[in-house]
Amino acid sequence: MTAVGFIGLGLIGARRFQIVRDLGHKILFAVDPDPLRHAQMKTDGCRFAKTLDELSDQDTSGVQAIFVAVPHYLAANYCRWGFSRKAHVLCEKPMGISVAEAEEIRHAASEAKVQFCAGFNYRFLPGVVALRDLLASGQLGTIHRIKMAMGHGGRPGMENEWKLKKAKAGGGALIDPGIHLVDLVRNLFGESEVVSSRLRKLFWRSDVEDNCFVALRAGEADVTIEVSLTSWKNHFSIEVYGSDGQAILSGRGGNYGSQHLEFVNRWFWKDDDRRFVRDYGSADPSFELETRAFIDLISSDTSNPILSTAEDGCAALKIVEDLYAATDTRGL
Repeated sequence: MTAVGFIGLGLIGARRFQIVRDLGHKILFAVDPDPLRHAQMKTDGCRFAKTLDELSDQDTSGVQAIFVAVPHYLAANYCRWGFSRKAHVLCEKPMGISVAEAEEIRHAASEAKVQFCAGFNYRFLPGVVALRDLLASGQLGTIHRIKMAMGHGGRPGMENEWKLKKAKAGGGALIDPGIHLVDLVRNLFGESEVVSSRLRKLFWRSDVEDNCFVALRAGEADVTIEVSLTSWKNHFSIEVYGSDGQAILSGRGGNYGSQHLEFVNRWFWKDDDRRFVRDYGSADPSFELETRAFIDLISSDTSNPILSTAEDGCAALKIVEDLYAATDTRGL
């Protein structure tokens, strides 16, 4: 049993809280400014607090792991607090609002000699895992083109939320949720470099972009990424085109639709039909799988190659920062 603490009980923090509780680990404390969230997350032996200052040394004594799910501009301070207690930390992407903050977090974790993971749960989506395996099999041949897209329409009044305020989020659609796709480029296809970036404000009245259209280069492959906060029907897709075949991943569960992976080999009609379509259902086990992998890492030193590191978080944010620097600002 691992002794765990939580900072932030919003949508993602609450989801991980329930996972850890269901796995039978001991939750020592949970911090969130909203008392209604405390009431929803009740569990035996957990000390709920609105701020860190309300916690005593006894409340936090023996904590081994802390999950941080807070607005981006608060991440560095809370991670440092966790490191000061010699706790391992999983912090939701994007690891702060700048590369400077991300590097500060990475350095602080190293100094404290604790594990740090950036929360990139998309790596654990069943469809993404299957695509990773398909790429490793070599059936697509030399990859020459990759297209990624993700979109949703937000919520009424979203322009007043922290995620659409540059000072608190660090940017708009590109930094979140776009950094998920940037991370997947690195994780699936290797290191990449910036080619171009275009940001637009099409609907939401805020100081950040609600749509981004960016291009990267990963090895010999051209990569395009489109992220939209004005897509009224949620969608997620990755298309990979190679010399020997192509793969199309669509959906990621929930209201993004069932996860499907389709493979089509080159010239399949010439007596070599290896096509398939696999359905991975509408469930999204990625948060549970990532949470398990993190706890296994710190409790039994069992590493999972899919699990992200502080270096991964810094690298993804560096690409995002470079894309912002390369941006064509027309339309902003």
